[in-house]
Amino acid sequence: MPALLFYKPLSVGLYAYCLLSATLALATEDPKEPAKDANPGHSFHAEAFNEGPRQAAYLMQGMGNVHWKISTPNPMAQRFFDQGISQLHGFWYFEAERSFRQAASIDPDRAIFYWGMARANTENPERSAGFIEQAVKRIEKTSPLERRLIEAWSRRVKDWPQPPAESMPQDEKTDDKKSENKDASKKPTSGNKKKPNVTDEIRDKRKERFKSYARELDEMVQDYPEEIELKAMLVLQLWQNQSQGHDIQSYTAIDSMLEDIFRRNPRHPAHHFRIHLWDYRKEKLAIKAAAECGPSAPGIAHMWHMPGHTYSRLHRYADAAWQQEASARVDHAHMIRDRVMPDQIHNFAHNNEWLIRNWLNIGRPSDALALSKNMIELPRHPKYNSPTGNGSSSLGRQRLLQTIRTYHLWPQAAELVDSIYLKATEGSTRADEVQMLRGIAAFETGKKDIAESILQSMKDLRRSLIIEVETANQVADNSKPTPPKLLEASDAPKDLWGENRDLSFVDRVTQDFDQNKWKDKPKEEIDRQKLLHEKNYRSYRLASYINTLEAYRAAHSGDYRQAVRRSSEARDTIDVWQRILWAQAAGEHEIAIAKARDAFNGSEGEVLPSALFAIVTHRAIESNPQSKQVDQWKQDRTRSLERCAKLAWSCEPGIPWIQEAKQIATGASPGLAWQTSPPETKDLGDRPVLDSLGPVRWVPSTAPSWSLGTPEIQRTTPIASSEPVAAVLNSSSNLRGKPYVMILYLGFGCLHCTEQLKTFSPKLKAFKDAGIEVVAVSTEDAQSLSDGLKRFDGTMNIPLLANADLDVFKSFRCFDDFEGQPLHGTIFVDGQGRIRWQDIGYEPFTDADFLLDEAKRLMATP
Repeated sequence: MPALLFYKPLSVGLYAYCLLSATLALATEDPKEPAKDANPGHSFHAEAFNEGPRQAAYLMQGMGNVHWKISTPNPMAQRFFDQGISQLHGFWYFEAERSFRQAASIDPDRAIFYWGMARANTENPERSAGFIEQAVKRIEKTSPLERRLIEAWSRRVKDWPQPPAESMPQDEKTDDKKSENKDASKKPTSGNKKKPNVTDEIRDKRKERFKSYARELDEMVQDYPEEIELKAMLVLQLWQNQSQGHDIQSYTAIDSMLEDIFRRNPRHPAHHFRIHLWDYRKEKLAIKAAAECGPSAPGIAHMWHMPGHTYSRLHRYADAAWQQEASARVDHAHMIRDRVMPDQIHNFAHNNEWLIRNWLNIGRPSDALALSKNMIELPRHPKYNSPTGNGSSSLGRQRLLQTIRTYHLWPQAAELVDSIYLKATEGSTRADEVQMLRGIAAFETGKKDIAESILQSMKDLRRSLIIEVETANQVADNSKPTPPKLLEASDAPKDLWGENRDLSFVDRVTQDFDQNKWKDKPKEEIDRQKLLHEKNYRSYRLASYINTLEAYRAAHSGDYRQAVRRSSEARDTIDVWQRILWAQAAGEHEIAIAKARDAFNGSEGEVLPSALFAIVTHRAIESNPQSKQVDQWKQDRTRSLERCAKLAWSCEPGIPWIQEAKQIATGASPGLAWQTSPPETKDLGDRPVLDSLGPVRWVPSTAPSWSLGTPEIQRTTPIASSEPVAAVLNSSSNLRGKPYVMILYLGFGCLHCTEQLKTFSPKLKAFKDAGIEVVAVSTEDAQSLSDGLKRFDGTMNIPLLANADLDVFKSFRCFDDFEGQPLHGTIFVDGQGRIRWQDIGYEPFTDADFLLDEAKRLMATP
């Protein structure tokens, strides 16, 4: 297969055509005047257009072999429609919506394009309904099949069954015009919002919607048997219906439909759906699809990711890791090319954290450690990559800790605990977890005094929290003060090997605060109880961390029995192989081998358990040559060495346990051949050179050059200005070598912009103290800017620049190509002139404190 080189920039001519067609369509897309009450930055046409893509689409490379002839007479609109359909097949919903919007900008009255936008929001029924409403308005200009598709989708999403507002969590009750409903590609991953309370009645209504829609698609397939895209949609819908409680009655029948698609189009992106169909069921039936999936739409990262599901379930972890690395590279190429921030990409963080897990499976801890750190380095955002959510920051931290524990990288841990990678908010459970890791690393690197000091400080902290909570409760109840129960672990569990369980000496405390329990109380009481709950939860987690350190302390004092006993209550902070090695060190070879055998049998395809099982059995044989179990142990040793020899080719050099297993093999299995290269397979299909797909890491894009007039703040003394501006901040050349924040706002006539400036202006000194300049660029001309500043009713410390021709807005992509209007933008450019962080949308970013902290963090990253 030829090199793919998907991250070539768009040709100037084609991009100019896309922009021109998008802009010209403004005159015809909607005959009505834009709403007079539309806020600056909001769509002129409908709320559904606020979210989603605002920049023009272009014809991307590698979008798949899809063509579905529709009613448009315009060839370019047809091409963008085909691209959107292919992107839907790859679950690239955000870009699919952009493609359909581009098609609509070329042929604005074609209803099927708005149907495409609606389908691109399949996971956001309310927003999807807004788009299908636009399609229904134009339904007269359709073919009979297009009409049926539009009407069927409208019945599926219109008036989507939702819980009543009073049953929704408080943080879900928002004004529709201000809510940030995200589609599948830009949904927040903070993980903090609770889902509404969905009743059985609502579930039944949704279930019936899905069933009816699938029935309508099935009827269309019967009436249009040559339309393979209808079959692809039906296959997908039948698979998706499982989420609403509709079991698949015949997997074979669905697979037969897919086979018919591939007979007509062997490289159709529906290979993606075959992988989903057999995932968690019979993955071997998806092997061919796994080979064809990526090449069928090589410019869509998710199409490379999905075969990783199949290979992982089949324990072919090296093949899975290849797929996930390919997916990451395609994502990186897209991000760099189109200036998209990491974690705005659907599935990006999940793909990378799974890649780390597979690298651990095949013996590449250095790569796993490096990617974990890279995930933590990536730009954070309160909506889609918070440290406590499900984005790169949080998942990278989890995988970093897992890598350290799995491969016992304690010297590296001793360095990382004081780095940006494990930095946590002081007083948080995460900070306590880092302190525990510091203690483990100290024990494991021979710094016993430091470890003992850490352990004692954590005990003291836990006691103080318990006393504080108990005392506060007694005061509130007006009860007689009594000594609090400190509930310390004086003794470990009596049985040597207990399965993982809760701490026996404390009551379990959940992280979530029970809001309903206190809902009838005054706000002050609710806040007090919430604070006490946080302290109580922290003391509970501290108990677990202390218990873990007690286990390591016992091990390093030679009391391995005590270490094993305590580790049974350490939950996920001590892995099973550490417990097995401690049990063997305690002389309990039979228990150690029994548990090691279970772990080995449950880890097919993983190299480290193979090596460790060989080590454990060999040590038992050497220590107890007269044991009645020795023959079985020798068989186990042979099995584990043979598996290790087949898998070790993928390992990085220098892993101690792999080296020990090889040393054991020289005496126990001298004729064993150790594989040094990947096994030959004939079922992987065409695999391009990875470098042709994109770079292995995301790198920030270079900020565009810009130059504007003299900042208004320097020419006219600002009202109550707190300090003079030291230098002219009117161009990128004048700011060369200096980090800066650029606020692109929509003039003083924009109320939200004014509030944003009022939020950032008092923080100017804090930004400057961090070495960061702040400038603001307005859509106004110089005179309007000057007049607006005179009317401004507050302190304005930020230099304001006029950009009436909007060239700076356009160069930073803060511009709606479809509607020809500027967008709000907040950009952080580092001292090397790279865009390290951005927020662009229909509403301004107003969390100045977050951006200040994030900018300082990003400047401190490598």
